[in-house]
Amino acid sequence: MQDWIIYDKKEIKDRQLFLQFHGETDSLTANGKLRIIALFTYADQKRYFPMDAVCHGRDGHMAFEVERTITLSDVFFEFQKQEEEQVSFILIYCDANGKWQTLSKEEFFLADLFVKKQKKTGFWKRNFKKLQYVCYTLLLPIWIIDGFLAVKGIKKSRYIDEEIKGKKGIFYHAHGLVKAHTGYGYSIREIKTSYFKKCYEKQCRKVKKTQGILFLSERSLEKGGNLDRVRKAIEQTSVRTESFIDTRPIRKLPFDAIKRAAFLAAFLAAEAKVIVLEDFYPQLHVLTIRKDTKVVQLWHACGAFKMFGLSEVDKIPHLTQDTRNHRNYSLVPVSSRQMVPFYSEAFGITPQKVYPVGVPRTDVFFNKAYQQKVTEELYEKYPALQNKKVILFAPTFRGSGKTRAFYPKDRFVIDRLMESLTSDTVLLVKQHPFVRQQLECSEKYRSRVFDFTGKENINDLLFITSLLITDYSSSIFEAALLKIPMLFYVFDLKEYEKQRDIYFDFSTFVPGKQVQTMDELADQAQWILEQKEKDDHTDQKLQAFCSYFLGALDGNSTKRTVDLILDLEKMPNS
Repeated sequence: MQDWIIYDKKEIKDRQLFLQFHGETDSLTANGKLRIIALFTYADQKRYFPMDAVCHGRDGHMAFEVERTITLSDVFFEFQKQEEEQVSFILIYCDANGKWQTLSKEEFFLADLFVKKQKKTGFWKRNFKKLQYVCYTLLLPIWIIDGFLAVKGIKKSRYIDEEIKGKKGIFYHAHGLVKAHTGYGYSIREIKTSYFKKCYEKQCRKVKKTQGILFLSERSLEKGGNLDRVRKAIEQTSVRTESFIDTRPIRKLPFDAIKRAAFLAAFLAAEAKVIVLEDFYPQLHVLTIRKDTKVVQLWHACGAFKMFGLSEVDKIPHLTQDTRNHRNYSLVPVSSRQMVPFYSEAFGITPQKVYPVGVPRTDVFFNKAYQQKVTEELYEKYPALQNKKVILFAPTFRGSGKTRAFYPKDRFVIDRLMESLTSDTVLLVKQHPFVRQQLECSEKYRSRVFDFTGKENINDLLFITSLLITDYSSSIFEAALLKIPMLFYVFDLKEYEKQRDIYFDFSTFVPGKQVQTMDELADQAQWILEQKEKDDHTDQKLQAFCSYFLGALDGNSTKRTVDLILDLEKMPNS
């Protein structure tokens, strides 16, 4: 049976596209879910716009329904109308095998619909908004009571999600409500970010010529990470470089520090020909980046597994279609050609800006001398690991954010695992940095169990690992490069998939056995360690996994990435 759809409603009003359609497919889709992509194309620009479908199984087929409103003027970032009069529109989806399928015929819309209306804010309108803000502030006790009712679940709030409770939830609700009506709010972060924007605009007027490369980060510089490797390589050239790395988020900086930091960072950003990031940098996305400055995003992840960025637009409070987050990137290196559409979707940028040149930090996995050096250093530091079979347990966290992250320690019983393993096997526990609880074991096994949470780089530990036990952690990509056997302890797979959307069908694509109980885990772990013959099925799955997700990685990712950045830096100023 071929895929088919029927439009129940399709109309455009006030630059908004209202879509309602249903259909069927017999293709495998991720976790019984179907993510339909509205692909818009104009000249050399493309935008992958995600839409979730409501699905129902029917006689081996999947019936689906979609209802979505797309604001056309938010589809392309800073849309510039050219000679072409029309924008192409087509519906596609990616099946569980990672293949793109076409769902509808190509249609065309007038390009004028995608041009953002210019908002004119005259003197009287601006002052009316300010007066309105003062009035709303005088009525703040009412909005606080309204927020109290929202966090108690008595009324719904579009300004907070279900997990935000207490005083924080009340404040978020009051702030969101006031800002929605007046354009002003009480967020310290927004106030400080606005100040950063003013500093940047002021410096752009002063600095007439862009030059050099600025490395910008709000997280500590990880040794061997993407930013670290690229910066060191570029510093070996004659190109001028600057760095502004402050691990304190802008909302936590005192005003005297924000004044110094904003002035310095804004000056460096205004002067830079290329700005290089390695993660989300919120201050940068409020700016209208000057034409001669290019922004490079060395995203820390390898491959694409759990959804991120604009793939979750309208699913997360405050992440709406008109967001500027991520959309001003000029270049994003990724780990394979197949990852291009997913990063294009997640960052809201055209695929031409996503380059499958590799991930710089993975070069060490192809460097035998480096691996040998790290291995010797680890054995010297931890002699109890030498000549042992090493199991690395590295799960991801449950919950959300740093404050609510946890791992259900009652589900991983160290004693049950260790009793099934031979005495020449040791266990390294490496929990996610967000998780604070420790896993416990009896005195009997403490000499063979080591807690490395918060210690050592997980990539370094992989060099001495005989078996990786994990769940939904992205460490599987690095382990795959080293061809380390993997065992997936997924006792809560269905619950996790409900809470956290992923791009692919987990049970289909992961390169290893999956278990759901401690008894299965213990038995399979010992079997894998004792395995004498090669598991051809698992090996084929691993090869297919590496080819799809990691095909551009070969030990030369840093060089290719640096070459692209240097090419941007050499571009003449307009």
